[in-house]
Amino acid sequence: MTTTAPRAAAEPARPAPKPAPTRRKRGNLRHTLAKASLALPAAIVIVPLLVILVVQGFQLVTHNENLTRPGSGDIWVGFGNFTRAFTDPDLLGSIRVTVEYVIVGVGLEMVIGVGIALLMNGRIPGKGVIRALILIPMVLTPVVAGLMWRLLLDPTAGFVNYLLGIVGLGSNHAFLADTATALPAVILVEIWQNTPFVIIIVLAGLESLDPSPREAGSLDGANRWQMLRHITIPMLAPVLSVVLLLRIIDAVKTFALVSTMTQGGPGTSTMTISNYVYQAGFTTFDIGYSTTLGLIVSVAMLILLFPTAGRLMGLRIRKGNR
Repeated sequence: MTTTAPRAAAEPARPAPKPAPTRRKRGNLRHTLAKASLALPAAIVIVPLLVILVVQGFQLVTHNENLTRPGSGDIWVGFGNFTRAFTDPDLLGSIRVTVEYVIVGVGLEMVIGVGIALLMNGRIPGKGVIRALILIPMVLTPVVAGLMWRLLLDPTAGFVNYLLGIVGLGSNHAFLADTATALPAVILVEIWQNTPFVIIIVLAGLESLDPSPREAGSLDGANRWQMLRHITIPMLAPVLSVVLLLRIIDAVKTFALVSTMTQGGPGTSTMTISNYVYQAGFTTFDIGYSTTLGLIVSVAMLILLFPTAGRLMGLRIRKGNR
């Protein structure tokens, strides 16, 4: 009779050793640290300033600070400045003017700029000279452009009224003193000055496009309109998105052009939000209320433009892996 040896008791399974980090992970870590080291000097300067601005801004928006009333900065009002802002009819009027300024001005700039860029795309005689001439309005500062057009639109000695008189349309039009024409006049100057920016960027985008899809479309018998609609514009969409976003941001914060031409008048017909914030802070010296208005405008722009930027530029906010 044979006997079998008893089986040894099974030992508990040991956890597998953790794999050593791969060279790729080490390379990614070094790359991340290198980028962080490049941003560190700027962070050392910007973060303390940001903290100071936030603290000081909180102090101003929660107090009734007015430079004409000594000691008013010690009066705690809590959210009183915000309540005042949301019930301020002048603020609502400036928002309406700003929205109209942005929609009409930027919309026409995009249409005119893209159209001129398409006409200039390709080999045309004197293209370099035309580009240089187009850049002239853009290189002028808004103050210079505003003063120049204020003189041109002068009702008594302006060149525009002189030309209108020659063609029999009258020579004493006070464009900047009439509530019906003041804002359209300022918008026209905005279009004149900033359309060259759209032209130059869109033209550069057109010249950098891959010609292969357009050549294929031409071989397939597509006409110019079909090629523009189905090939050129979709390929140019990223450039158009960036230009549109930049022009919206710049138009929302416009200040110098309006201030130079009309100072927000006549009445409040051309009072944009930036001019109203300036007026509250440096005309009536109501610093607490002016800071509150600036904070509201900044937060509103972030809320409205960040999702818009994501949609325009094809960005998607991805949720982190849990």
